[in-house]
Amino acid sequence: MTTLKLIRMIPNTSVQVGAGCMVYTPGRYIIAKNLEKLESLLTPLGISQQVPEKMMDAITALTACGSAYVYTVIKSMADGLITLGIPSQNAFKLTSQTVVGAAKMVLETGRHPAILRDELCLPGESTIFGIHELEKFGIRNGFINAIETATKKNEELGKLRK
Repeated sequence: MTTLKLIRMIPNTSVQVGAGCMVYTPGRYIIAKNLEKLESLLTPLGISQQVPEKMMDAITALTACGSAYVYTVIKSMADGLITLGIPSQNAFKLTSQTVVGAAKMVLETGRHPAILRDELCLPGESTIFGIHELEKFGIRNGFINAIETATKKNEELGKLRK
């Protein structure tokens, strides 16, 4: 009798540029040697993490869907520059690098994003005014709701696969 060795894995499209964020959960017949081989294959593609099956739907609501959310943020921020007369090529490049830099600050310093944000929100200066505008439109709630809604959809899709 042959045992089927399965690993459920969800990559994201950023693996195409070596900056992916992948999660996986091993099936019951997977041994440590299999996971070592998987990790060696995934390392050049970005970061990967083993998670319990019960977390897969929620985490993939971020890792698989999150790039689209960030692309929306980049497009929106760049559009703000474009409306002020900045050429679109410059707007997208500067906006994208701003996002990369902010993400790198969180990853490499290990500091909480709220602390990093608050350090930029000086009294009476432009950043706090911009954050205030974003909060008027419920940006945090929008992202939280997007993750929760995508998780529910993942759970529904999972039931269809069974």
